[in-house]
Amino acid sequence: MKKLIFGVVCGIALTATTAVYAADTIQAYLFPVTFEVNGQNKEVGSEYTLLNYNGHSYVPVRFVAESLGLGIKYLDKNKVISIMNEPTNVDEVAKKVWLVQYRLTNGVDSSYVKGILGEPSVSRTNDDMQKAIWRYDISPIKGYKYDELDNIDVTSLENSDIKAQLLVNWSNEDKVETITLWYTTTEDKWIHVYYLYKDGSTTEALYE
Repeated sequence: MKKLIFGVVCGIALTATTAVYAADTIQAYLFPVTFEVNGQNKEVGSEYTLLNYNGHSYVPVRFVAESLGLGIKYLDKNKVISIMNEPTNVDEVAKKVWLVQYRLTNGVDSSYVKGILGEPSVSRTNDDMQKAIWRYDISPIKGYKYDELDNIDVTSLENSDIKAQLLVNWSNEDKVETITLWYTTTEDKWIHVYYLYKDGSTTEALYE
């Protein structure tokens, strides 16, 4: 699946000079502007491209959402872009699940991940043999221990010894490459599974 590029349209008359062609079907223009959100200047990261097409500015919706303190994720199954406020009055598991699904994405660095989730429970650094990986054990019982780093501890999830487990796989450039999250909720008896793939697509499922 091709990576979805989030975009939002702002209805402003624009002028620009540099043309960009998308799939040989439209002509758009690079639009180097600065942003001010609630009176504060917001830097647009180098990973984002701003475009002018047909008199409208196309701005990455992730940038806009996060600048307003919101979270965003793409639901592949229904082809829906979901934007949500961070939940309040929820337990640690629900909050961490929201942070992973709505704040983590491909290409962010370790400082960004630690700023959201803190230090990993277990980690492996990048070397010639294996890529780096971080594991987060979320709401484990006292004395919880699991030696494997490349696989989810499904048995402990089934036994409620741990409420959620997250694996963050890193690229050779030390950027988030893929994410695997398994978790339980207080609302049902299932184990929920969430994957973020290299191309930015996601999958959500139930483990029986």
